[in-house]
Amino acid sequence: MLLKKRYFKLNLCKMFSAFKKEKTLKNALLIIGEDIGVNAPFLDYIFCAYKRHFGELGEFRFVSKSDKELPFIIEHLCARSDSLCIYASSQNCSVAAKILATLSGDILELKSPQMLAPSRAEKFGDEGFLIKLNQTYVNLLKADANQKLPAIDIKTQRDFGYFHLVDIDEESAKILLEPLAKTYEVQIYSSQILSNLALIRVEANKFGQTSGFINGAKNLFSGKFFEGEDVFRHVASTLIASGLKLTFAESCTAGLAAAKFGAFAGVSAAFNGSLVTYANEMKRDWLGVSDEILQTYGAVSEQCVMAMLKGALKASESDFSLAISGIAGPDGGSEAKPVGTVFVGACAKDGECMIERLNLNGDRNYIREQSALAAYVCLLKLKPRLFLA
Repeated sequence: MLLKKRYFKLNLCKMFSAFKKEKTLKNALLIIGEDIGVNAPFLDYIFCAYKRHFGELGEFRFVSKSDKELPFIIEHLCARSDSLCIYASSQNCSVAAKILATLSGDILELKSPQMLAPSRAEKFGDEGFLIKLNQTYVNLLKADANQKLPAIDIKTQRDFGYFHLVDIDEESAKILLEPLAKTYEVQIYSSQILSNLALIRVEANKFGQTSGFINGAKNLFSGKFFEGEDVFRHVASTLIASGLKLTFAESCTAGLAAAKFGAFAGVSAAFNGSLVTYANEMKRDWLGVSDEILQTYGAVSEQCVMAMLKGALKASESDFSLAISGIAGPDGGSEAKPVGTVFVGACAKDGECMIERLNLNGDRNYIREQSALAAYVCLLKLKPRLFLA
């Protein structure tokens, strides 16, 4: 048995050395524990904590339990990444610690009352430790669904950024941005989030200038640009900084757009409230949508959404309102209004309003997510001087 353990340890070290030249990524995330995997809110909490620290989600792996494949998964991720963050449930944390000690050719010591860590760990505490495997920093953290997640100890140096372009398609944006990218020595990656919204990711080469490129893009797409990767955060922070308030009136999204807004600290300064009016009776009684509109045009119509917008403004005395009504599916569509037909809109208290009809594809959840996002984009387009640079 002793011989087998030594052979196993030697092989792990050899394989780790063989892999170490393959690095292509910056950061990686490994989650260990079936109890974490089945707890969707806790899993989302981990993703958010990781993304908040590193700025984005790199390569991700999930392992339900500590098994014989785990050492190879860890060394593979280390070989491809500059850093690896491991969240392990309480029952898997000690096994992960043993594997990390073996891979680093170290022994475990009781570094704190509740944590075994390799003797050469650079940082350690009751909830985790930080070690270096060759050129890769590895941070093992204990993840308990009933406790606040421990802080990540890996230092970050961000050499990337994001911005959005409104009413500019992805291909046109890339054509216009490529000469600028060569000038500032950056790589650009794009995604068409909505038909009228493109997300651009910028990553610097060795001597690249991310900030210079982003400023150049801002000038190139004046009035169509805002920096950041989160539309909801951008709207919330802009309204908070401007002292303006927003109210929601939602049908098929059932409060999803409002929930996106309420996710940010300090948003109470800009959030007056939300009216979820799924039934036509609620649209009529709470928002003042007339029976004539509902009977003539239906709840999924431009006329209904306009009435919802105005009713929300009247009820809340907010500066802006957003409204959404549509058919998220999988049933309920017709030839005239198939599943994925959604009307979204934004209105200001000065009387200026904008409504768009969407024809979305996907499952129920994706259609609702896209609808919520599209309503926010309406607000950006309604008041570009406020929201766009």
